Amino acid sequence: MSSSSPDRVSRGQILTLGLFVAGLIVCILASLSLLWALCFGAVVFSAHARSVGIPFPEVIRLLAKGIGRIANILTIFTLIGMLTGVWRISGTIPMLIDWALSLINPTFFVLWSFLLCAALSSLIGTAFGSVSTLGVVCMLMAHTAGFNEVLVGGAILSGVYVGDRCSPMSSSAALICALTHTDIYGNFKRMLRNGAAPFLLACAGYAMLSLIGPEHVMPEGATDPLRANFHFNIWVLLPALVILVFGVLRIDVKKAMATSIVLSCGAALFVQDCPLSPLLRAMLLGYHAPMEELAMLSGGGILSMMKVAAIVAISSSYSALFEKSGLLDSFEHMIENLARRIGAFRATALVGLLSTALSCNQTLSIILTRQLCAHAQHNRREMAMYLENSVVLLSAVLPWSIAFSMCGLTLQQGPAIIPFALYLWMVPVYWCLRSRTVLQSCPRPLFQFFLAKKHRRD
Repeated sequence: MSSSSPDRVSRGQILTLGLFVAGLIVCILASLSLLWALCFGAVVFSAHARSVGIPFPEVIRLLAKGIGRIANILTIFTLIGMLTGVWRISGTIPMLIDWALSLINPTFFVLWSFLLCAALSSLIGTAFGSVSTLGVVCMLMAHTAGFNEVLVGGAILSGVYVGDRCSPMSSSAALICALTHTDIYGNFKRMLRNGAAPFLLACAGYAMLSLIGPEHVMPEGATDPLRANFHFNIWVLLPALVILVFGVLRIDVKKAMATSIVLSCGAALFVQDCPLSPLLRAMLLGYHAPMEELAMLSGGGILSMMKVAAIVAISSSYSALFEKSGLLDSFEHMIENLARRIGAFRATALVGLLSTALSCNQTLSIILTRQLCAHAQHNRREMAMYLENSVVLLSAVLPWSIAFSMCGLTLQQGPAIIPFALYLWMVPVYWCLRSRTVLQSCPRPLFQFFLAKKHRRD
């Protein structure tokens, strides 16, 4: 039902997308919630569908069909919200932070900041949760001890997005699995394997940056408030261990989260002596620290996931509408041609960077990039890897993106830390260098056939 040929962009398509982009820009400039722009987009895209002959009841059905595709993700988002709240009040996250900071060697403080933030984000799967807890503590220690805060900020920004890229607990990883119809544990193994080289390069870079400047002494008492307000023992750590064990056994991630939540509730009630009412409030509304010394622990809860869940739901409602109306067909074929010239991964990374620049939002840019690059890479596992290695990380290197601004505000650091977020740069650059064009990846006889055909045409 597309109103234009696959290779030609019509005025209607340009006008529709132009209105959507204008809505995004207005919301950004006016500091309005992105949800208003997304709702406006649903109206605009629905109007375009009607203009190409799709009946209104069918438009509604297509919007509902798009949301239905990610229904499982909305369940996972709810569990992530509950888990991040109850892990705080049960003492699991405080104990992880206390244990992590005890490992730090001041000589390599920048490297350790990266490694510890990477470990925590891989366990809890959220960049914002990691930066607002362990990231804040590392930055406070850097400020107290006189370390270079720009270097430490870059290391923290890198570390918190390691888990956002590949953790089984990550909401963006779960979204990509839903969009590409892949298995989250299978993706996790592939992400570990194909991200090992950039990770080691980032470690080497941070090891060298750690040696810049004079020797420093670690400030004492950084974790005293945690130990004074929480009881630490194996039962408190058990919810985190369950996530690791279930992951190794490849048990469904929802079951892993649910089991961890139950164990955390037990730790909160019987180890921390937490009353039932604050526990339920932490699961629903998030943990609210009772004193200023524990302020970095505040957050989590189902409510914290409602906005991202709404963004995902509205953005996903577009997908079936795009397919039926053919709104993006011309752009998809243009990107397919681009992928043939520069390689599928490079094309995906470029589209991801542009979509993030326009939307300022990681979730929406993931969905748009997947839609626009549908013809650039037909292998579902490869597409999942491309999205994780490009748009998920590149969304945090743009100063105006929410993915960076939230971390920057939390750390009280500006865009100066972005060049030192080595991992965010090294993964896409590494895969850009490894990426091959479609013709180069063909079997050799087929590759020679295309070369001969091109030579005759020239």
